[in-house]
Amino acid sequence: MPFSSEQLPSLSSFPDFYLTSSSLLYNMKKISLTTLFLLFITFAFAQHGLVKSTGAMSEMGKTGFAPTISADTLQKYPRIFGLGPLGKMQGEITFADGVPYSGFADLDGNAFIQENWDIQAPFFVYAEVEAWEAFPLSGELEDLLALDSLIEDIAGNNGYDLSQPFFFKIEGTFDEMVTHIVTPRSPVVEGYKPGRNQENYEHVKEKGEIIAVYSQVGKRIYTHHDTFIHAHFINEAQTFTGHIDLLKTNLDGSTLYLPKRKKPLSFQTNDTDFSKGRLGFQQEVELDDLVKFHGHLCDGLVVGAMGLNEALQHLFPDGVIDRTDLRIVSQSSPCLTDVAVYLTGARYQFNTFYVDDAIDGIYIVQKISDGSTFQVNLNKGVKPAIIGEMSELAVNQELTGCQLDELKSTEDDFMEFLFQADAKEIFSVKAVSDFDWDPVLKNDLVKTDVLNKHAPSCTH
Repeated sequence: MPFSSEQLPSLSSFPDFYLTSSSLLYNMKKISLTTLFLLFITFAFAQHGLVKSTGAMSEMGKTGFAPTISADTLQKYPRIFGLGPLGKMQGEITFADGVPYSGFADLDGNAFIQENWDIQAPFFVYAEVEAWEAFPLSGELEDLLALDSLIEDIAGNNGYDLSQPFFFKIEGTFDEMVTHIVTPRSPVVEGYKPGRNQENYEHVKEKGEIIAVYSQVGKRIYTHHDTFIHAHFINEAQTFTGHIDLLKTNLDGSTLYLPKRKKPLSFQTNDTDFSKGRLGFQQEVELDDLVKFHGHLCDGLVVGAMGLNEALQHLFPDGVIDRTDLRIVSQSSPCLTDVAVYLTGARYQFNTFYVDDAIDGIYIVQKISDGSTFQVNLNKGVKPAIIGEMSELAVNQELTGCQLDELKSTEDDFMEFLFQADAKEIFSVKAVSDFDWDPVLKNDLVKTDVLNKHAPSCTH
């Protein structure tokens, strides 16, 4: 018989510091649960699928398969994909397009499936993928190692960064496949059977979908030591899901899906061609260049680059930014100011840049030659309030090492949301007439991104 939700690992058995919604509150009394809840129901992952994981395959046995994540904390991601063992090794979890499938084996070895969010996992790897790029497949696939090579060839040849983990899926009819569903190791866990750690299943010419993650950095964490891939199978009838051990098939008619990517932020600039030269030296400035100048990638840097780009499109409709013809006022954030001076070429000593937190927006940028001026705002409600609340605590050096890690994770989630957002929907740009250029000199502002450089690491 299928396990009921009451027989599955319960939320009450979950230590507070493992619960995503609780860990931010652990020793943090100044942030309300309501605020945190609002954060987690409004976030979305990137279209290219930021891969996250909890726990580790190599460590779960040492902890008695203690849960490291509760699936119901992931319901906020409508297109989530994920893989991991269920509870105390009670089955296999496969998230496919926002549906939480759990595969079980009963005491007689019969496989069945349930859809249930009230489950936990000792390790889990997941990502939200909002859109896919399709690649038709053909030829023979001899084994799972050949699948490693196939994914590397197709993804690599199509510009994917193989050093970064990503989910993929394959739809088709698979000639020969062996899967397993793990079963409990302890007699105190529902579903235990002496001498059994898993049930194996053979599939012949079965139609369905492979859900998998490719990762060069996940070995022993969420892939086995000898492969870059962790793969599950869901049959077309959605009556079975399990972990793939063996695969041999003709791929004709099958389709590989890789996460759809968006072009990274880049800017065309125009400068003089030497120290006393003429205008005409054009080059491409990418987000990576901003990262090198600023020191790290963060949500503030992305907000600045995306927002300023919206204003610059109004000033330079041809897409080429003349950095000799700009001046700008910026909010005092280290991220925003670094973007301002790098993308516009403006500097305080040349009366083309100053900082003023009194401006209504994140930037006011002006084309010197004709006086055209635009103000950029990040729309209200786009940035989760909890980032501001936690950042204030961080500036006051009131966060523990673990809480700083949580803040970074939260900012990273927001940054991934920004990468996939339509900038015209989250920023407002308006023309400013008769703008008064009134430089303000301040040298007492705090560089907030270095205040915690000696903070201790997170230790539970």
